[in-house]
Amino acid sequence: MNPLAADNETAHPDNAPEVSVRTTSTLLLYFERRYGASRLADVFRRHTFSLSLDYLRTATNFISLRFLEKLADVLVAESGDPQFMRKAGLSMAGPEALGFAYYMVRAFGSLEICFRKTVELSYSYNRVGQFEIEQLERERLVLAYRSTVPENGRHICELRMGQFASFPTIWGLPPAEVSESQCQVQGADCCRYHLRWMDPLPVWGRYIGLLSGALGGVGASMLGLGHPAFSVTSMSLFGVSLGSWIDLRREMRRKDEALNEQAEGMMGSLNELQQRYDEMFRINVALEDRVAARTRELTEANVRLEAALAKQKELDRLKSEFFDNVSHELRTPLTLILLTLDSLLQRGPEEFQAPVRAHLETMNRSASRLLRLINNLLDLTKLEAGKTKLRHEPLDIQGCLSSLLVPFEVLADKKGVALELEGSVTTPVHVDVGRIESVFQNLISNALKFTNQGSVTVRLREDDTWVHVEVIDTGVGIAAQDLGVIFDRFAQADSSGTRRFGGTGIGLALVKETLALHTGGIEVSSELGKGSNFHVRLRKGTAHVRDEHLVQGNKEEPTLPRPPRPRSADVAAMLEAPEPPMPIPAVEALAAPPDAEASPDAPRVLIVEDEPEIRGFLRQVLKPYYRLLEATNGEEGLKTAQTERPDLIVSDVMMPVMSGIQMLAALRGSPETVDIPIIMLTARQEVEAKVEGLNMGANDYMAKPFSPREMLARIEAQLRLRDAAVRAAENERLAATGLLTSGFAHEVRNPLNGLMNALLPLRESLTSGTPDTAMAVAMLDLIEECGQRIRGLAEGLLSFVRTGSKSVAVDLGASLDASVQALSWRLPPGMKVEREYQCPDPVWGDPGSLNQVWVNLLDNAVRAVGPDGVIKVVTAREGTDVVVSVIDNGVGIKPEHMERLFQPFFSTRDAGEGTGLGLSLCQRIILRQGGRIRIFSDYGKGTRVEVRLPLEVDPDRILPPLLSEGRPRQPHWRT
Repeated sequence: MNPLAADNETAHPDNAPEVSVRTTSTLLLYFERRYGASRLADVFRRHTFSLSLDYLRTATNFISLRFLEKLADVLVAESGDPQFMRKAGLSMAGPEALGFAYYMVRAFGSLEICFRKTVELSYSYNRVGQFEIEQLERERLVLAYRSTVPENGRHICELRMGQFASFPTIWGLPPAEVSESQCQVQGADCCRYHLRWMDPLPVWGRYIGLLSGALGGVGASMLGLGHPAFSVTSMSLFGVSLGSWIDLRREMRRKDEALNEQAEGMMGSLNELQQRYDEMFRINVALEDRVAARTRELTEANVRLEAALAKQKELDRLKSEFFDNVSHELRTPLTLILLTLDSLLQRGPEEFQAPVRAHLETMNRSASRLLRLINNLLDLTKLEAGKTKLRHEPLDIQGCLSSLLVPFEVLADKKGVALELEGSVTTPVHVDVGRIESVFQNLISNALKFTNQGSVTVRLREDDTWVHVEVIDTGVGIAAQDLGVIFDRFAQADSSGTRRFGGTGIGLALVKETLALHTGGIEVSSELGKGSNFHVRLRKGTAHVRDEHLVQGNKEEPTLPRPPRPRSADVAAMLEAPEPPMPIPAVEALAAPPDAEASPDAPRVLIVEDEPEIRGFLRQVLKPYYRLLEATNGEEGLKTAQTERPDLIVSDVMMPVMSGIQMLAALRGSPETVDIPIIMLTARQEVEAKVEGLNMGANDYMAKPFSPREMLARIEAQLRLRDAAVRAAENERLAATGLLTSGFAHEVRNPLNGLMNALLPLRESLTSGTPDTAMAVAMLDLIEECGQRIRGLAEGLLSFVRTGSKSVAVDLGASLDASVQALSWRLPPGMKVEREYQCPDPVWGDPGSLNQVWVNLLDNAVRAVGPDGVIKVVTAREGTDVVVSVIDNGVGIKPEHMERLFQPFFSTRDAGEGTGLGLSLCQRIILRQGGRIRIFSDYGKGTRVEVRLPLEVDPDRILPPLLSEGRPRQPHWRT
């Protein structure tokens, strides 16, 4: 316990002589009368009062002010009546509280005497406060109270006001009206109360009647009119009755006058209320009319707004369709222009004279600028329509700015402007990296554009909530009247016809909209002639990431490649300054001579494009390196791919008859074409379009316009990946074959030992002086038996790994038994393999490939169950399919790994224990044979692998070769 609190408790106990219990008697009497004695006793049982009810009912006892306040708080809370203290105080002036004094005061006292005596005797019942009468006159009292102990609440104030207001009730009058002008609890120097009351009429009539009757009785007895006792008594009673009647009459008359006054006041109030009611009625009628009229107006306006909204939605839809079409139609010719220019510029300097090359470079910069303006306009339109989706990821702003400034340094050096980055590494922010990079590229390019001398500084800092980036320049600055419009769409700070710098007014509007989409912001401060400061704020954390702005899709979506950093030439175009073209060094020509042809063993590439010009340009670019096939729409491309099986497909997205996406879905759904790499071309730049294509199975995505070098590089990368997949699949197959040969070596060891052991007795029996024919025949039989066993094992191994180009009938039971037998040497003694074959029907397929699947699945199960586990192999028929299940009671698979089991190179084993290609290759084999494979697992309890194969297939169907079974393609590296 706190020592100071203990000292306080000792210095001020609850029974301290501060307030008489006669003060609390009013509270207890009122609570008991209102809620019952049992309720009061229950209150004292439930609350920890140190003083009992008996103590509080003994009139000579005292309590502390703090105990009184605690008791008041409890009783007010228990009653639930906020006016409890005032009402309890009004019950003070009653015979229960005052006892015999009540009757003495009523008979001989007055209100003035009551108030004065209460104040004079206050020290006898209150030793912590002092009352002072400041004004006392007829029917009015001003009373001040000062307490030496500060009160914690107004409950005691309410009790005092109720007690003083109760005095008039002794004479049957209404309680006095009490108001408080100031209070110590609220910081005043004292509590000041104002009381008003109605004085009681003097009851002198009964006393005068008594005296007159007594004198009359004495006179009557003296005159001999009766016995003295009888005469005095009779006349006194008569006088008292007459006087009381006179007093009562006077009192009734006074009450009648008061009632009349009240009635007159009530009538006046009633008349006033009637007038107010009439006014309110008229106002209400007028208001209802106005509400009705306004409701009609709002209804009509709502109808008009709904019609306008429907029309606006339709316009937005049409606008979106228009911009999609414009995107495709504008980018298609731009693609041809840029591809042609890029191809020409890659030729050596001997191909063109200097003026021609300068014109080509000017055309290339102008076309790039036009493409950038189209992209900005489309991005701004998407932001306005609320269709922009973001791909949030953590970004180190300092590292991002460092790499962004590199291409701008060339132009800054050329202009003689210092380009600096200030600030240290900050907390990563969650943003759409590509869009935020565009924001800073725009701001830095603007700063360099308008700065001819001095410096451009990019300053980085952070606080608890934001990461701040300031782009500060010493350029021409912005006029004060233009600061409010520079972020408006299509607005220019200098809108005169002779403005020095060009621009469309889209860039800064796009910056502001992009930052607003990230819940960030941008402000600008500038002084004309001295420079500008653009201040960007990006919020830290992830609370600002809104679901409606996120790209929807699978969590495992591949990350889209970011746009390349701007080159120096691109930076020059961004500044949009009419600079003379810079000479560029000669580069190695990528384009081969027009009559160059690919070698006969070059990879075959299928081009699917509906635009003849782009198709012809692709033919010109790819012809020297690849053998080409062409198709003009998705349907034709699908048929060509299914019949010709090209090594790679380059396809447009938007095409007649069948789109590129539809063709992609059909190719990925067919086992014959599921492995062909596909690169999609599109004029649409939206992330959603790219994600849709990648989700459908596209290997790469290129946006128009594209660079021929980039096209060649991406095609070569996909072909190299295909070669890597071929080698990895072959390695996986060799690993499975190695597993089988290990089992073969283990099984052949016993008959081989028997054969070798039989040779020595045979030699001895044949070369001895007395040949033992019986021994020789027995040894020959043993050698023949061992040879037959070895031949059977060899043929089994050959049939196990043999593949064919046509489907054959495969006995699933025998195939599974052979796989179990091949792995028997790896099974621990305590492991059980249970077989339950319920489908005797054969399936049509490649036995070698199926055996590879069974060995892979059984090997996985053996690794999962441990030395004492159980593996169950079951076949069953379901309709026109046969289902092969490999069930184990092993460790199971974690839920987070289930969706990635069939991904190439993904493995749940420890590093170095597997290639991660086994299940992926099994899936390809089963899909190639028209079936499907699924895995079900309960982590910690076991796994079930289900392979479903069709029973009714064409036995003459030609099986497409797997990657690992085809002729390895020699890689064609470009030099």
